Amino acid sequence: MKRKFLIELQYDGKNYLGFQKNGNSKTVELEIEKALFKLFNENITIEGCSRTDRGVSAKKFYFAFVCNTKLPEDRVCFKLNRFLPKDIQCQNSYEIPLDYILRKNIQSKTYEYTIYTGKHIKPLLAKNAVFIEGDVDIIKMQNCAKPLLGKHNFKSFCNINDDTTSFERTIFDIRILQEDDFIKMYFTADNFLYNMVRILAGTMILCGQNKLNENDITNLLEIKDRSKNPAITMQEKGLKLFDIKLKNMPKN
Repeated sequence: MKRKFLIELQYDGKNYLGFQKNGNSKTVELEIEKALFKLFNENITIEGCSRTDRGVSAKKFYFAFVCNTKLPEDRVCFKLNRFLPKDIQCQNSYEIPLDYILRKNIQSKTYEYTIYTGKHIKPLLAKNAVFIEGDVDIIKMQNCAKPLLGKHNFKSFCNINDDTTSFERTIFDIRILQEDDFIKMYFTADNFLYNMVRILAGTMILCGQNKLNENDITNLLEIKDRSKNPAITMQEKGLKLFDIKLKNMPKN
């Protein structure tokens, strides 16, 4: 009998060319499907909740798949981890209805972007964060984030992808916090455009360096032109998919 499962996953993306399969390239999706074949002895295609770029990690990620098995739902997670690399590991598993479509049940996504500042690069901090020389003003970053909240056209804050049909997205929350030696930016939205979080992070850094202000952010929203935004696309190593909220979350 066919059954459908939802898996909560965590992975360190540094050794992978992103989540989505790309031929025989080393991706998170390919590793999961190889593990599923070893566990269930059938070719299984998974449905992921999002795409992540090369080198990007995920603290919480979901994927769904259909297979024939009598395994209890909570044991699927444990069995699958035996065949997965140690940097890709399931955290929970749930049985869901066969007509449950994961992407239609995504309520919000939260990404974290991490930087640290100072006069010199600190090797012990540089593994998971991006170095910004000098100081940044967190209060100014927080103030500049305010115009971005709500539903807007974010064409000035993304790189163009041929698959994009609309540049409208809704940002629910932006938090910019000092945590020990790090400055962490958390962006929560209904969805994100290509490289949007990395460009938003770069924009907030310019605000913290007094190179942009709140009026500039408002103007960029109105202009809808990426070439007018001086922010760079920040390095992927500072980026992490931090959280996914689902509607109709199953319980086991």
